[in-house]
Amino acid sequence: MSLQDQAAFLSNIHPFQVLTPAQMDKCIKHMDIAYYPKNSILISPEKISDHFFIIIKGAVYEYSADNMVVMDYHHEDSFDSNSLIYGKCNNTFKVHEELICYELEKDTFLKLIEQNQQFKDYFLKDLVNKIQTLKDKEYTSELSSYMIAKVDDTLIHDACIVDENTKLLDAIEQSMEFKTSTIIVKKENGQYGIITDSLLKIKVLLEGRDLSIPVKDIAIFPLLTVHNDDYLFEALTLLIKKNIKRIGVTNSRGEMIGILEQINILSHFANHTYVVDSKIKKAKNIADLRFASKDLLNIIKSLQAKGVKVNHISNLIGQLNIKVYQKLYNLVLPVELQKGACLIVMGSEGRNEQIIKTDQDNALVVKDGIDVEQYRPYMNEITKHLIDFGYPPCEGNIMVSNPFWCKTVSEYKNETKRWIEAPDMQNYMDLAIFFDSFAVAGDKDLLINLKDDLFNKLHDKDVFMAYFAKATLTFDTPNTIANFMTKSHNIDIKKAAVFPIVQGIRSLALREKIRETTTVKRIKILEEKKILERSKAAELLEAFDVVNTLRLKAQLDDIQDNKEVNNEIDTHTLGKIERDLLKDSFKIVIEFKKFINYTFRIDKIS
Repeated sequence: MSLQDQAAFLSNIHPFQVLTPAQMDKCIKHMDIAYYPKNSILISPEKISDHFFIIIKGAVYEYSADNMVVMDYHHEDSFDSNSLIYGKCNNTFKVHEELICYELEKDTFLKLIEQNQQFKDYFLKDLVNKIQTLKDKEYTSELSSYMIAKVDDTLIHDACIVDENTKLLDAIEQSMEFKTSTIIVKKENGQYGIITDSLLKIKVLLEGRDLSIPVKDIAIFPLLTVHNDDYLFEALTLLIKKNIKRIGVTNSRGEMIGILEQINILSHFANHTYVVDSKIKKAKNIADLRFASKDLLNIIKSLQAKGVKVNHISNLIGQLNIKVYQKLYNLVLPVELQKGACLIVMGSEGRNEQIIKTDQDNALVVKDGIDVEQYRPYMNEITKHLIDFGYPPCEGNIMVSNPFWCKTVSEYKNETKRWIEAPDMQNYMDLAIFFDSFAVAGDKDLLINLKDDLFNKLHDKDVFMAYFAKATLTFDTPNTIANFMTKSHNIDIKKAAVFPIVQGIRSLALREKIRETTTVKRIKILEEKKILERSKAAELLEAFDVVNTLRLKAQLDDIQDNKEVNNEIDTHTLGKIERDLLKDSFKIVIEFKKFINYTFRIDKIS
């Protein structure tokens, strides 16, 4: 292999591409090609190598002290920086398939670490930062303003701020000096409110009020705000969720520094999310709503192609899906029935984590004393329309058209009691799906009542919680690439990684009586409550993002190829960095399973 070929080879391996030309030359000069037969021991606790290995061909397995395979290394993989940096190694590296590799001298490797900070950071960072670095490397070409734009990056209008006791006429004159139609009102306690042109028309002109009244009499409190360092995409999602056209912008001290307008965010992103949102709002019949909902897939494709994080995509699509449900509920049900019940979504829909429409998980809660039968024809109609909109029916029939998922508050309370007192696998899963429920239309207090009742029933139910949490361990998570490079090349990423994180976090959230439904927010709350260490929470967030990103990418490929959408990824289509990301994510999932096993004492009930 020529020097040019060696340089090209190394440039494809992270983080060697960050080396300067001079450093790359030094690296190549002090690097040799070596051959090792199968079963050769390269590194062990008793044999610390003087070289850094980069595989050209073959495979190496890393074994723990109890002779378990903890990692495997293939073409373009490298190892073991830790033994060179720290002078010790707890595991054994053994050749699994005849090995041809580059060997970089220890002294040169250590000098490169000292000379190049980026090179050093990669090898000395913890697992979370390593994953973040790899993700940056993998998706840099896809990054756009969608992914990295902050609120500070767009136009923030100067805020016209007045005291709450300011006369309305004076406030209007001041807003004209600022050339803005928005007046920000500040209370003595520091809380901010807002007065807009439309509010002036409704509260002053139509009601015939005098302009000498204090602004606090008509201002709307509180004013929703974002931080100037927040991602602009999060501001976009908030506008859609709350159906508003502007939000306040605060600095790190909580001080109001300006107003962010809907029009400025739209011009920055220039996508048609708001067009879809507007179509849903304006839909006057089922046909209009069906037409609006068809555009959701195009939004998903566009955002994924631009490198938007899966969490942001799911949040945005989740808000749009909720609006489809709300509008459908209002179009189908007679007005007199709407407030007598609560339409809820459950499972991945309730967690706001179903991006591609894979199935329905919904139910109806009816007030006690109201005849459920009068709702059933309308629930059948809702299910039929959702299927027509592209929401596939649930294989487990967890839909409002199923009488089991359309009943009164008292009947649901009886069900949760049965789930807890006579547990079996189906009851555990029904409870898990129900716990993730989120109210989308009707009287939302009905669901709050049921959640309160559920939390009360689980008091001192340690054994039940142990069985509930045990589901986290249901499916195997590969600990090496070899485990999932099977003949079919496919791995069910939901079973291997997504479900264990979701179920484990769900179990902790249920025990801690956390009402939040999304997995990401549950993780953050568990960290705040000191249930999860900061490092473990950070690892889980990164791993959850990686596996969901790979799943979404595979699902969009299935749609592109007119295949049935599922949760499988073809491991042979993964690039080198994607494979590394997946391996590191599996490490995190495996460790999390151990944490759940220990926390709930699952081994005591097995």
